[in-house]
Amino acid sequence: MRPQPHSQTVSQRSRLPGSLPLVLLPGSACDGRVFGPLLKELGDVDAHLADMTGATTMPKLARKILSEAPPHFALLGFSLGGIAALEMIAQQPERIERLCLIDTTPRPDPIANAAVRRAAVARARAEGMQQFILVAWPNLVSPANFGNQSLRDVICAMALDTGPDVLAEQAEVAIHRADSRPRLGEINVSTLILAGEHEQVCPLEAHREMAEGIPGAVLQLIANAGHFAPLENPAAVGGHVRRWLDAAPLHPIAQQPQAGVF
Repeated sequence: MRPQPHSQTVSQRSRLPGSLPLVLLPGSACDGRVFGPLLKELGDVDAHLADMTGATTMPKLARKILSEAPPHFALLGFSLGGIAALEMIAQQPERIERLCLIDTTPRPDPIANAAVRRAAVARARAEGMQQFILVAWPNLVSPANFGNQSLRDVICAMALDTGPDVLAEQAEVAIHRADSRPRLGEINVSTLILAGEHEQVCPLEAHREMAEGIPGAVLQLIANAGHFAPLENPAAVGGHVRRWLDAAPLHPIAQQPQAGVF
């Protein structure tokens, strides 16, 4: 398993016996820093950062993450990580006690989008990862955050450290993914769906599809946030995630000794 940059931002461990691990799945060109402010809001949690590399299709990536995860866990995915979370719960639903999907989509990648993604990777190799982020910047954050230099610095730093090779790999994962909409009704765990109110990367309608398709799912829009809601408004995201973690599970899973590598 490849080391994850800045994985120390999710090295918190709960002291509570039997606490449910929280597996975190970052998005494309992201690392643990995308969850840093959220984890500060949550406080004492048993957080595990997944390695979102090492595969070129979504089913294979999901199997890889599951092979490294604790036996039972809560699962939170952002962007590409949310797509992976939907694939993971389709593959091994018995291991996931609760699900949180942030700024993501259940839809398949349009066929025509494969060329767009690969061209973007080529430009990132030629012009650099920072330029890759800056070109997309108006679509990544809310209008209120267009001029937020510290936010831009964090997102650019994650992209620079991730690099174009991982971006290329993650682009193939995004291309080679299933349509999760037909299987949403099979999800029977406590599910929280969050989206920035100014989300432009993953349509708000796609979030509504998940909320309508997953029994009992709760959808919350995050004020003053676009695609990077966990970084743009961590207080709001953290409040919703904390309540989701603290709520009684729909179907409690008998806990076993925790194992696995993250």
